[in-house]
Amino acid sequence: MALYDRVQSEMVDARVRRDDVALGTLSLLKSELVRASKEGSAGGRIDDELVVRIARKEVKRREEAIEVYRKAGREESALREEAEMKILREFLPATMSEQDIEAEVRAVIDEVKPDGPKGFGMVMKAATARLAGRADGNQIAAVARRLLG
Repeated sequence: MALYDRVQSEMVDARVRRDDVALGTLSLLKSELVRASKEGSAGGRIDDELVVRIARKEVKRREEAIEVYRKAGREESALREEAEMKILREFLPATMSEQDIEAEVRAVIDEVKPDGPKGFGMVMKAATARLAGRADGNQIAAVARRLLG
């Protein structure tokens, strides 16, 4: 089942269960997907890659909001954001372990053959393309910096 179809199916389930948090989160995700599909290179199509990209963006927003709410002492709002983030994470692929990321970055370094730390940009470009959707850019950068010395 395509991820977008799953979003719609889970919206129906949330409506039947009267789960306001899930319904609101999935409705927002769907509207963001429709908006994103109309702009840029998507050409009106909503594929799995777009769903993953938008879900990841929304998870990042929730992480930032949780931090702000906790600093402000608004624990109830932070808990709601965590519940929304849990729902959104179900649409993301499983993240790679540190060892898997390191193995992939090592392979990229062997292919690209960078000139020490100066080749960081080339390694990052190739590694992020190779690991798109499976690893966070910050994790990839940390591993690449460590391996390049």
